[in-house]
Amino acid sequence: MVSAAGIWLALLLSVIPSFRRLSAQASVQLSLGARYTSTMVRDSIVTAIDVRPTLAPSLAVTAATAIEHGWTAEGTIDVSWSTLERHDQGGPTVGLGSLTTLAVVIGVRRALAAGLAGRLAVGGLKYFPGESTGIFRDGSGGVFPLGSATVSYVPPLAFARRRNLGIEARYDVHAFITPALRNRGFTSSQPVHRLALALRVTP
Repeated sequence: MVSAAGIWLALLLSVIPSFRRLSAQASVQLSLGARYTSTMVRDSIVTAIDVRPTLAPSLAVTAATAIEHGWTAEGTIDVSWSTLERHDQGGPTVGLGSLTTLAVVIGVRRALAAGLAGRLAVGGLKYFPGESTGIFRDGSGGVFPLGSATVSYVPPLAFARRRNLGIEARYDVHAFITPALRNRGFTSSQPVHRLALALRVTP
């Protein structure tokens, strides 16, 4: 059976040729890196328990077009896939199945210094668990509003400037809760922080 991660990866790669047919004022960037995600659920009925994903590959495709006064408008599709784990204090770490995330954001970027740029964006994030068990047994909770900030750097090298080859750090945050957690008595959302470090290039 084809995994959700494989489906989204194929989708992202399939849209690159379409992006390249945009006007000369637009560009497309491809980013590949790794993402850390903070604890999604913390409980301490008997002993402290944390639920969070493992370090995950991250793939993003961004379409960008210049607007007025040095600003650039951008739209990004970002996918990650990992294993969800439960960490028991003083006990074992238990795998809870695969977990894929898909985020779509729109925002604006501006140059901050030579080779350095920053972006602010908003959008939504959706979880696709591999199994409908545990915190996802009653569904994934819909689309979570997302706020994002990115800093990117292109080194002052000819080949890097020619292909817009650089590194970027992408941070985002959203509030997480699922129907299963509500049914267990959780009344407030848990802020989830994600940080990705990636290489970025214009194909």
